[in-house]
Amino acid sequence: MSEKKQGITTEVFWLRIIFMLFFVVAYQIAELLLGLSILLQVVFIAVTGDKNLFLQQTGASLSRYAYQVYRYLTYNREEKPFPFTAWPEGESPDADPYQPADQD
Repeated sequence: MSEKKQGITTEVFWLRIIFMLFFVVAYQIAELLLGLSILLQVVFIAVTGDKNLFLQQTGASLSRYAYQVYRYLTYNREEKPFPFTAWPEGESPDADPYQPADQD
């Protein structure tokens, strides 16, 4: 029991909790901004009949960012991602669906 209590009182434990809470807040902000960009795009299309390139690119970037943060926060493996373990080495085993495949 004392080992568990000592683990909770360490600075690294609180740093990790703050780090994860930061990502939860960042995810919520990204989702809010994504929803706003979609709403603005719909209004812009209704008024002008054409898409706004800035809103389209902003929405795409925000959706990619929110997806990456979501994948980080819901990482379900026995070995936990950084900051709960050392910084990962090597390539990620999962291919990023937003990146084009190498065409050699």
